[in-house]
Amino acid sequence: MKKNIIFFLLFLLVLACSKSDASDTDIEIIEEEIEQLYSCVSYKELLDPQNTNQDDLMQYWNKFVDDVKCTRGGPDYNERNPSLNIFFEYRSVAQIASGVTPDHIAYSTFSGFCNDSRVNVGVLYNEWTEKNLLQRLWIMYHEFGHDVYKYEHSTDRADIMYPASTRGDIKINDFIEAKDRMFKRSFPGIKYIQCPSES
Repeated sequence: MKKNIIFFLLFLLVLACSKSDASDTDIEIIEEEIEQLYSCVSYKELLDPQNTNQDDLMQYWNKFVDDVKCTRGGPDYNERNPSLNIFFEYRSVAQIASGVTPDHIAYSTFSGFCNDSRVNVGVLYNEWTEKNLLQRLWIMYHEFGHDVYKYEHSTDRADIMYPASTRGDIKINDFIEAKDRMFKRSFPGIKYIQCPSES
């Protein structure tokens, strides 16, 4: 009988210790939420995979136009640029199989940035689908920076106009700070594309 009682007490002691150990390891880690910087437009619909259509490039143009009007008070680039050509470019299976990777994901062209009434931006579809939603927003604002503002590339990795592909670890606040600098024309080393008629 004493053996049974001792065994039972040992069992309870082991059980109590194992429960306390488990509660120590099951501590829930709560990440601190960082408050989003103010922006007078919301990017929520473009950053929600349930509500955004990855094949609709016009949603990025419309957001850019609204953002400029809201942040700077204008101009309305839909009125200034009535001719819009924002399109996907598709690489062939042979091009993909060759292993040669393009040096860009998207591009604007001379017919866009040297023509104030036209926007002409191409996007490589295969590379586009590999980017996260915030990277896509950053990429499109970069191209509109070329086409609409005639910006050359920046040397600062924190700027939207930096030439390399957007990092995968950027946050919404990185984007808001960068687009505000772009709209205010206040990033370091700012340069403009020179078109033939402007020389």
